[in-house]
Amino acid sequence: MTTEREWPDFEARLAAALAEGGAWAAQRICELCVSALPVTGASITTMTSVDHQNPVWASDEVAARIDELQFRLCEGPCVEAFTSGAPVLVPDITAGVHDKWPVFAAAAAQETTARGMYVLPLLGGPISIGVLDLYRNQPLALDSQAQALAGRAAGAAFWAVLDVHPGATLGPTGAPNRGGPERGVDVDVEGWLADVPLERAEVYQATGMLISQLEVSPDAALATLRAHAFVHDRPIDAVAREVVARTLRFGKER
Repeated sequence: MTTEREWPDFEARLAAALAEGGAWAAQRICELCVSALPVTGASITTMTSVDHQNPVWASDEVAARIDELQFRLCEGPCVEAFTSGAPVLVPDITAGVHDKWPVFAAAAAQETTARGMYVLPLLGGPISIGVLDLYRNQPLALDSQAQALAGRAAGAAFWAVLDVHPGATLGPTGAPNRGGPERGVDVDVEGWLADVPLERAEVYQATGMLISQLEVSPDAALATLRAHAFVHDRPIDAVAREVVARTLRFGKER
C-alpha cells in the first residue's frame, strides 16, 4: 500500500508525466495509478455531456469495456462523477446497492472482472471536463491515503487533457488555465473539446445518419443507437460502424 512517505515520489512522477504532454501524459498517469494504488486498471475519458464521451487512454480491455458500457447505457459511476463533480467510490459493484445505475452495475458485474470502481471528475474550478476511472478486480474500500493520491492523479489528468488541445483555457476568471489563474477567461467547454480526436467519431457520424433516416432529434437518434446495442448486447461502436457502412439501417428505405 502507498504510504505518506511515498507521496513526494508520486508527485514527482505525476510532474514527469505532465512534462511529456498530451495523450502520452494521460497514459503515464494511468500507468502510475495502476503501479502505485491498489487498483487493477485505469482510464481517462473526456466529456462535454453525458452523450459526448471520448476515451483518451485505457490501461486494458476491462477499463475500455467499462467506459464503453457507460457510454452505451448512459449511466454508471463515470456519468455520476461527471454530472455531480464529486468522486464516486464503489467498494464492490456486485453488492447490489446501486439504485442510481442498476443496469450498468448488473452489466459490469456480468461482463467484466471489475469489482471495485473509483471514479474522480477532472475539475477546473466549477467546470468538469471528464473523469479518471479506476477499477480493481477484488472488492476494496480505498483508504484515505489512496483517495488522496487518486485525487492528485485526477488533478494531473485535468492538465493532461487540456494539453491534448494546445492553447486551451478554462474560465471563469480564477479557474485554472494554461496562462495562469489571473488570466482565466470564459470559454465554451464544448467548443474547446471539439477538435480533440474522437475515438467514437463513427458513433456521432451514425447518429447524424439516423437523424436523416428516422427524421428524429439528435437525442432520439443516439438513444436508438444505444437501444439497439443494448438489446443485441453489442458494443455501440460496432453498431455505429455498421450504420456508417450502410449494412445496418433503421426505418424504411426511401
